[in-house]
Amino acid sequence: MLRQICPILQSCGCGLCGARAPWQDGGQEAMPMPDLLIDRIVTLADASGAGDVPFATLVPGLSVVRTRAPTELVHMVYAPVFCLVLQGEKQIVTGPRSVAFGRMDSLIVSLDLPALSRITLASAAAPYVALALELDPALLRDLAAEIPARPPREALAFATAPADAEIAEAMARLFSLSDKPEAIPILAPLIRQEIHYWLLSSAHGAMLRDLAHADSRAAGIARAIAAIRQDFTQTQPVASLARLAGMSVSAFHDHFRNITGTSPLQFQKQLKLAAARRLILMGELSVASTAFAVGYESPTQFSRDYSRLFGASPLKDRQLAA
Repeated sequence: MLRQICPILQSCGCGLCGARAPWQDGGQEAMPMPDLLIDRIVTLADASGAGDVPFATLVPGLSVVRTRAPTELVHMVYAPVFCLVLQGEKQIVTGPRSVAFGRMDSLIVSLDLPALSRITLASAAAPYVALALELDPALLRDLAAEIPARPPREALAFATAPADAEIAEAMARLFSLSDKPEAIPILAPLIRQEIHYWLLSSAHGAMLRDLAHADSRAAGIARAIAAIRQDFTQTQPVASLARLAGMSVSAFHDHFRNITGTSPLQFQKQLKLAAARRLILMGELSVASTAFAVGYESPTQFSRDYSRLFGASPLKDRQLAA
């Protein structure tokens, strides 16, 4: 495949092209770093003035992450996304599950997911560098209908694996369009479709394959999460969510925890608090007003839950951010 696309890649400076594909020299240990691609991403990060904050490229749905120092564990809510790590290491924690991944590993987050996240390996000389692509559920469903069924595997909300050569090459080509804005409307949809196909076919794409089938347990959990996200200020009864998912309450609770790493009620609380933290750090609302805005009835309970999750009271968190 690489030889077929070399006329394109040789002019993109991605570092993944050449006489031989880097993955053809004996596996993961022999795989060289895509140094040219990393250099181009770092150059773009410097030119954008984004510092160490993730930023969007000109390619719709494609973002770049460049961070020059390890970070503390922070709470965030992931949307469905695919991430290719080019350098450095990162950790994600949800419930009892912790996953670490690094150079030339890929991460699939299949559902909206509250989680703890931190970069564990990064420096000014060798920053953490990654490409992140938003996943398109409609495109996944369309493609899954054309892919032969595979043996069932455990479906989890997020999974990691060494990056397949095809996926890494396609991500490099997608990023290379940042320098060719006129080609983006024509080529980006084709490359995005290719990436989604490879993800569905990958070893850690089990959750994506399950989500494509409306009668699967994963699809049922996804419907429940969509209902929660639609209005997270209202705490949805677990029984109502179970009916929406087409399961008994006990089965729903078990499958929800297995997939997301947390309970339905804890999931809803974390969404409320994540939204509250954004409001707190913006500094425009009082603590009480923030509590009511995200669906809490008691500002005292809100402050208690906030402190437990983020390690500081709302006011202290705002002062530290300032």
